[in-house]
Amino acid sequence: MGLSVRDDPKKEVDIAGRTWGEPVAGLALSVALKPQEDPDALPTVSVAIHNRSAQTKRLMTRGWLNFFSVSVTRPDGSVASLTPYGAQLMKPERQPALTAVELAQGEAVEADIPIGAIFEMRRGRTQYRVKATCEAPNGEKIVSSEIQITY
Repeated sequence: MGLSVRDDPKKEVDIAGRTWGEPVAGLALSVALKPQEDPDALPTVSVAIHNRSAQTKRLMTRGWLNFFSVSVTRPDGSVASLTPYGAQLMKPERQPALTAVELAQGEAVEADIPIGAIFEMRRGRTQYRVKATCEAPNGEKIVSSEIQITY
């Protein structure tokens, strides 16, 4: 899986250049394609959540991969299925322990989601639509902006 070090400084998220979905309960969600240096690299997206409210928000998560739900849609409108790796990764028994994340007023956090490894995406200059969702602390659904990527 990976190693997490709690003493790492918080990563600053550049919220200025992102397109955001409609805020829900003071929180907004954005998805953006991560630039890749290697042209053969599988696509990865950055999903960010921004606290636009006047108070700190407490998010309960089992890791960002399980908190953010990313969907990949093919040109014909069908939803891309999980790869064998993605199916293993998303098994409920693989989820980490539930933890609280405090998101202060104006603060944003982001996570990189390797959609090319998780979803069946075929090379060939195919256009895919990508969107992310998550659940606000009050139970409402937050929806990101939608992007189109060519892979």
